[in-house]
Amino acid sequence: MYLQNDKLIVVDVREKKSEYCNGHIPCAINLPINTSVFGQEFMILPKDDPILVVCRSGSRSAKASKILTEHGYKNVYSMKGGMFAWTGERIATCEEGNDCQRNYLYFPHIASVASDDDDWETEIAIINTSAETSLSGIIKSYNEVGKQVGELKEIDLKPNGRYETKIGETFSDPELISYLIFTASSDQAYGYLKFYDSSNASYRVAIPAPATVNHDDIIISHIAVSDGWWTGISLVNTTNESRTLTFTFNNDPTKVKTLTLAAGAHQAKDLAKFLDGWQLDEIESAVISNAQGIIGLEIFGNSNQLSGVLLRDTTAQTLSYPHITSDQNWWTGIVAFNAGTSAGTLTIKPYAEDGSPLAEMEPFEIGAKERFVRAVSQLDLPAETGWLAIESTVPISGFEPFGTSDNLQLAGYTCVGIDGMSGVFPKLDKSGWSGIALVNTSSGKISVTLNAYRNDGRLVAAKTLPLTGFQKIVDEPKIIFDNELDSAIYITYKATAPVAAFQLNGDGEMLDALPGR
Repeated sequence: MYLQNDKLIVVDVREKKSEYCNGHIPCAINLPINTSVFGQEFMILPKDDPILVVCRSGSRSAKASKILTEHGYKNVYSMKGGMFAWTGERIATCEEGNDCQRNYLYFPHIASVASDDDDWETEIAIINTSAETSLSGIIKSYNEVGKQVGELKEIDLKPNGRYETKIGETFSDPELISYLIFTASSDQAYGYLKFYDSSNASYRVAIPAPATVNHDDIIISHIAVSDGWWTGISLVNTTNESRTLTFTFNNDPTKVKTLTLAAGAHQAKDLAKFLDGWQLDEIESAVISNAQGIIGLEIFGNSNQLSGVLLRDTTAQTLSYPHITSDQNWWTGIVAFNAGTSAGTLTIKPYAEDGSPLAEMEPFEIGAKERFVRAVSQLDLPAETGWLAIESTVPISGFEPFGTSDNLQLAGYTCVGIDGMSGVFPKLDKSGWSGIALVNTSSGKISVTLNAYRNDGRLVAAKTLPLTGFQKIVDEPKIIFDNELDSAIYITYKATAPVAAFQLNGDGEMLDALPGR
C-alpha cells in the first residue's frame, strides 16, 4: 500500500489529476487530503517510520501532518514550500487507466427487510456529474462485522449518467447487507440513500451518500427520544483498526457512553435503548469523539413522521437556512448546536425572497454544548422572510426541518456545507411533486445554470437564471423549465458564486429532503 525510499515514506496530499499526475517526487504515494482517500488509507502507514508530507505550497501538508501527529505518528515532517521548493526529480506516472487513486461513495446503512412488523426498503442512486468523461466502479456490500456479502455490482455511467436501484431488487440476501461502498473511477460521483417503510405510508427519508470519512468529532445536532419520538444512529468504522467511540451529551458533559466498533464493522443503535436508565427527556444533542474514519447517519421520527441527516464532523460560523415557510399547511424549524466548550452569540439575519435585508432580531446566547431550536412561528420574523442566515461567534452545526401542520409529513437537511458553486438535485419525483430552492448567499449579482438530464445522461433542457444579491428562487422544476421536463430525471446546477440549495420531494403522504450539495 505504500512505497519506501530506505525508510522515508513520502506522502503527497495534493489532488490527483490536476496536481499529482502532472509531476511528483519519485516513490511518493498520493493520499489527497481533501478526499476520502486520506482518511481511508493513512492508517496503513507505519507509525514509527519517518514520513515526509508534501503538497503544492505547504499549507495542506501542514494540515495532514497535524492529523498524522494527533493519531500517534511520531516522525512526521511537512516539506516547507511544498513542490514549489522541490528541485529534484519529478515523474508523471498517472496515465489514463492507471488506478493510482481510489474514490469512494459510502452508503452507511442499508435496510431491506420484510417482516410482520416492518417492511423496509432502501433505494440508492449514483450520478456521474461529469459532462465530459464516463464513470465506472464497483459496489461492494458488507454485513455488520465488515465481511463482504453477496456479489459485486459493476456500474458504468456515461457522462451525466445516473443509476438507481432498490437493494431488495438487485442484491441477493439483502437482509444481510448493513452498508455499501462504491469504489469509483473518478471523484465525480454523487449519491444518496432513500429509506422507506411500505407498511407505513408516511415513512420516507433521504440522506446524501458521503464521499469522505470523518476526521474529527462527529456532531449529532438533534436528538429526540421522548414524547413519542425516537432517534436511531448508524455508524461504520472504515479503518483497519478497532475504534472505541465516546458519546458526550448536552445535559451532562461529565457523563459519557462508549461504543466499540471493530475494523470494518457497522452498528445501528436506537438511542433510547442505548441510553437505558438515563434521563431521556433532557437529551437533545451529542458529540462523538475518537471518530476518525467513522461514517454515519441519524434518523428520527414518531408514529407518523420520519426524517434524518448525515452525521458529519463539520461546523461553520455562518449557516444558511434557504427556505422559510409558516402557514396553515406548513411549519419550518431552525436548529443550531454549539458543540464547543465556549458560549457564543447567534445573530439571525432574515432576507426577503427578492434579497432585501430585513430587520435583524436581538441576538441569542448559546451556551457550550447547547442546542438552539425554534419553530419559525416562535420567532418574531418579518412576514416577508423568505430565508435566513445565522451568524455565530462560535462554530456551530445545524439543520432545517420542514413539516406539515397535520403532523403527518416531515423532512430535513443539514445546513452545514450546503453553500457551493455547483450541485445536484438528484431525483424529480414522477409519482408526486418536487420543489427546489437556490439562494444567492452573497451581495453581488450572479447567474445559475440549471441542466436537466435523463438517466442515460442526455440533456433534456437548460435554463440560466439571474439572481441579485441575497435573492432566492424557489419553485417546482417544471415551472422553472416551462414544463419541458417530462423525460428528465434529475437536475444539476452551476453558479458564478456560491449558492445554498436544497430539494423537497413529496406525494401527499411521504416527504423527503436533500441538500443540493
